[in-house]
Amino acid sequence: MKINYNKLMTSGNGILILGVLWLLFWIGPAFFLFEEDSRWGHNFAIPILFILVGLAYNVNKISCQLIAAIGSYLTIPTLLDFWPWDVATIMAGIFLAVFCVFYLIERKKKTELINPKKRLKAWLKMHLMTFAYFGLVHMTFIFFFVRWNNSADFENYLPYEFEDYDTISFNAMLPVLMVFAIMERFVKKIGRFPVPKAGFIWSILMIIVPLLIIGILG
Repeated sequence: MKINYNKLMTSGNGILILGVLWLLFWIGPAFFLFEEDSRWGHNFAIPILFILVGLAYNVNKISCQLIAAIGSYLTIPTLLDFWPWDVATIMAGIFLAVFCVFYLIERKKKTELINPKKRLKAWLKMHLMTFAYFGLVHMTFIFFFVRWNNSADFENYLPYEFEDYDTISFNAMLPVLMVFAIMERFVKKIGRFPVPKAGFIWSILMIIVPLLIIGILG
């Protein structure tokens, strides 16, 4: 069985890989930081949301993509200091679990669980993932436009991250990935420029660049 790697190189799969590796990084080599300061625990919740959205990209079912679209906005209360890391992680885990349940149900049904009229159905299939991408990119907007100059207001549940160049670079690169992901919904190529592959490569750079910064600066 031949695998078409070009078809796998998409922004959605890049988001999925990003979430998985991000979570593994914090469960593994970076776990000591969480042990020293539990406020780093938001790095368990947020990657689960990336995994949720990445999985939804590959499941063309309204129910699953709706769950991902709603769940992606958990970035807002999590990164605005509304609740601690454990509540955020539990909530993200619940959305992921519900997604998996709906996916298993949808596999056995001939018609989708959510099956509106044709026009609304087409609209939802076209735009739900876009809403999910908007949810994730709130991470960047909150980081730079809310928390950056008001870090003391968030110190109950979130650590000071504004001298960590790896975190800064990740947040700065995220909007570009979301632009690629949204573009991919409507256009696959601009001239010879493959939009899905560009999004995938950018997502991999979002892994490599912060790791290089960590390696160089510690």
